[in-house]
Amino acid sequence: MRVKIRAAHPEDAKAISRLIREELNTPVSASDIAQKLSQLCISPRHRIFAADVDNVVVGYLHICDFYSLLCDPMKQILSMAVNPSYRRIGIGSALLARAEHWAKEAGCIGVRADAFPYSQEAKAFLFACGYNDDPFQKLFEP
Repeated sequence: MRVKIRAAHPEDAKAISRLIREELNTPVSASDIAQKLSQLCISPRHRIFAADVDNVVVGYLHICDFYSLLCDPMKQILSMAVNPSYRRIGIGSALLARAEHWAKEAGCIGVRADAFPYSQEAKAFLFACGYNDDPFQKLFEP
């Protein structure tokens, strides 16, 4: 099994909308997600990464710019999901690593992950990946 982390595109809408419905319990249609992907995939402020296994999208992560008067620029994870059949084999970590790489390239001080609902499993995952809580965030070494 070979995992490829790549930029998502509108053709991934069916798989991503299924992940959002089933893993995030959020009702969305594939057509709505396709329309949003068409807009967001060309935005310099957003990145949506897809985890591809044998040409099947099994996970995704959406990250964007985060600006505040209270801190230097960061990126913020807006949503993330991995198919349960593909968990605990490094796909979520690979998605996070790719998002963190983009944040570092952009000169950000870290990544926040406080915009989506957390299960106990998701909290444990973020802690294991070096995020602290309230809000979940990971600051990079200077």
